Amino acid sequence: MVNSCDADVIVIGAGVAGLAAAAALCRNGLRVICLEARGRIGGRIHTVHDALAAVAVELGAEFVHGCPPLTLSLARRNSLPLIEVTGGRVRLEHGHAIDDSAAARGAEAVLGSMRTEAGEEHDSSFASFLDRHQFPAPDKRRATEFVEGFNAAFAGRISIAALADEARAAQAIEGERMFRLAGGYDGIPLAIHRMLSSGLGQVRLHSTVRRVEWSEGRVRAGVSSPWDGGEEALRSRALVVTVPLGVLQAAPGEPGTICFEPEPVEALQAARALCAGQAVRVTLRFDRAFWMEREELRQACMMFSGEPVFPVWWTMAPFDTPVITGWSAGPKAAPLTGQPRPAVMSEALSTLKRMLGGVPARLESAWYHDWQADPFSRCAYSYVPVGGLPVRRRLAAPVAETLFFAGEATDTSGHTGTVHGAMASGLRAAAQVLEALGRSGGTSPPGAAYQLL
Repeated sequence: MVNSCDADVIVIGAGVAGLAAAAALCRNGLRVICLEARGRIGGRIHTVHDALAAVAVELGAEFVHGCPPLTLSLARRNSLPLIEVTGGRVRLEHGHAIDDSAAARGAEAVLGSMRTEAGEEHDSSFASFLDRHQFPAPDKRRATEFVEGFNAAFAGRISIAALADEARAAQAIEGERMFRLAGGYDGIPLAIHRMLSSGLGQVRLHSTVRRVEWSEGRVRAGVSSPWDGGEEALRSRALVVTVPLGVLQAAPGEPGTICFEPEPVEALQAARALCAGQAVRVTLRFDRAFWMEREELRQACMMFSGEPVFPVWWTMAPFDTPVITGWSAGPKAAPLTGQPRPAVMSEALSTLKRMLGGVPARLESAWYHDWQADPFSRCAYSYVPVGGLPVRRRLAAPVAETLFFAGEATDTSGHTGTVHGAMASGLRAAAQVLEALGRSGGTSPPGAAYQLL
């Protein structure tokens, strides 16, 4: 059987989950083909290097949240400088900075109470949790803004058990700290790709998997190329699927989706039971950082407001550059869904003008990527609905020791929606494949998974 295969393992998707899985499998002596539909690696890490911008512009993942060991290890080994984000947080209303400290403390008290109450056996939505308690209305509002904005979620759907689980995981890695990769987040997938290309693996770009036919120990993937429209059949002993949750949830036949024959019913049911979050971000470069001309904003890295669509903005602090990013997520992003680029840009600029009382500078460049409309992502990142924590575990379970699912939506360690969570899921899938193919004595524990790279 081995000689009739093009590879021991096929990996679908060259985001960090797919690259991590492929690199780990190659390191353990397996032949791997990693197939990527886009013309680049990185998945939802999408870095733009603009010659006129002093820093890399991120259209997808931007911050390293906390001190995740795998990310820090990769950065250190590959000489990728990590710069801690500095500066304060400012609340703006009608162009003026206001004292938001009391409401911020109140929101943290709400979230602390939620973490104490939450449990997998007695789960509820965040909105239901708020309804059960007599917190002050401003505190509820600010807590809701945080939950929906940070998690790209709807308060009426997201699980408090999952929120508590993620808070515990973040605390363990100093999750309140944030870092940027000075040279761009694409340094991480590029570093993993170098490990992969130096071994028994290969990455094929512009390679869209349309169909997967499989039985136990046998996989046939139908791969099409945009150049000639033809389809190539690749065979392997196992398949690792790392496409985003939005792709797994899409109706059969939609662009970018994969037809499985037979369908892995339990895995796809688990995927459809999770939630694909919405988020929109716009990054603008002006001829000068005019917000720095205001004393109360000079030390700010994050600016918050009650704006209905783009309520959160951040600067490139600690870098001194006239680049600013607007963020809209969860229900606030809904009005932007399906809108053309000019409409999104217009809304972002209008919001910024209201927040800052005007924009006395010339806009020189703007960047935007519609992740919801992108057929190879169809969402920003995932979140867990009420009662959904066991669902992630079902999605992460091997299917007949042949199909394996990875990606941030399959993370079971509490790091959902993060780059380090996606990488860890790829290493977990690699450990599962190695066990299934008789290359390990058992599935590696999470800590040992880091040794696979």
